[in-house]
Amino acid sequence: MSNSTRLTERQTAPVSSRPTTEETRRRAVRSPNAPRRRRFHRAVGFWLCGALLGVGGGIVGICMPHHHPVAMAASALWWGIYLGCLGASIGALLGLWAEQSQAPSST
Repeated sequence: MSNSTRLTERQTAPVSSRPTTEETRRRAVRSPNAPRRRRFHRAVGFWLCGALLGVGGGIVGICMPHHHPVAMAASALWWGIYLGCLGASIGALLGLWAEQSQAPSST
């Protein structure tokens, strides 16, 4: 029987915890002078730059002259992984720098 009291307590949440329509309107409407949130952060930079340079490294590995198809595949994998890791680290650094907030002005 103790479960029935818990269920009714959950159903009757206090009205003050629910946002009013005015509060939701204020959240939805932004001031044109409000700073915009940057969408480029560490995770996006990591995956985007890693994928782009990884594909570029694979293309570089394929374009190198090789006499055997296995050597071409190994070269494409090597350069793809090598440049992909380099791009991921550079992209994460760029994303980290983009996340940092501006220092407040001293005026």
